[in-house]
Amino acid sequence: MSARADPHPIRDFFIADLIDYAPKDSAEMMERPFFSIAKRKRNKPIHYETPDGKLWIKVNGNPTHGMATIWDADILIWCISRIVAQRDAGKNDLRPIIHTTPYELLKGIARGTSGQDYIELLRAIKRLRTTEVETNIRAGKRRYTAFHYLGDIEGEGEGIDDPEQLKSLTLRVPDWLLDGIMSGNILTLDREYFLLTGGIERAIYRVARKHAGSQPHGWTVKMTTLYDKTGSESPLKKFTFRIREMCRADELPRYAMRETTTQDGSPAVHFVDRMHAQEAAKERRGADKNQRGRQDARAAWLDAQRDPRAFDGAWTAWIEGGYPPDGFATACADKRANMPG
Repeated sequence: MSARADPHPIRDFFIADLIDYAPKDSAEMMERPFFSIAKRKRNKPIHYETPDGKLWIKVNGNPTHGMATIWDADILIWCISRIVAQRDAGKNDLRPIIHTTPYELLKGIARGTSGQDYIELLRAIKRLRTTEVETNIRAGKRRYTAFHYLGDIEGEGEGIDDPEQLKSLTLRVPDWLLDGIMSGNILTLDREYFLLTGGIERAIYRVARKHAGSQPHGWTVKMTTLYDKTGSESPLKKFTFRIREMCRADELPRYAMRETTTQDGSPAVHFVDRMHAQEAAKERRGADKNQRGRQDARAAWLDAQRDPRAFDGAWTAWIEGGYPPDGFATACADKRANMPG
């Protein structure tokens, strides 16, 4: 298990240039495949079902625009964060409507502000607007909810064909998402998430953030389960190879990840917060040092031709007496020394 520092540290002077808020996301969407993780256009639907068959998700992209991607989801993260900020500020009449400008939105999701960035922003909004989701999460086994990631869009400017001239944007998130916010089903993301450029890295981080969280012992998941949770279009064999590469590189923000196996021998991945990984490594180093000290002490005890059966009692009494461990060997080598025991 890796205990090294996060490979993507963000210094204080850089935070303002990246994003200036604590990004929030829907916990329910983080652990399941709601978005395409490929940069190429995806028209193949996502159909996900939990192993017990109780929860399911169907995501269908528009043939013209394609399915909303995990990068498009940054816009929803920004909207969720804005609504949560209003809630935390004590605003009672929360609405699923966000008034903003294209420039503010681009800066809020850590994007550039070139002409191409404006064009890509409008394309992302169209994908969110036209991607349809059906799910029975929160609706019950025999009921389901259908919605688009964004509802009606309003803008003020010269026209959508010239996005740089748009002076304002009004975005509406679905009621399903607002209900999740109001019920507390949200998690704070690490800001380094926005630095992840690969779709699979983003998907894996989101799953780890939801399930591993801040658990001291982390979370272990089968490779096949992780595959299902990402909605990857790649064959399982290729997906597994990529995850193993990620384990070796161990560059995921916040979470250390290593390849392992479950009790039945299935390939799996273990995720743990780097803070806990570092603490565990420190404890192991301390335990190893103590074990080596005990072994050296026993060797010195035997070299002094003392009774082997009396070593355990003498060592325990020495340590409990507050004597330095490295002084034991010197003391037991002195035949005149009255060793504790």
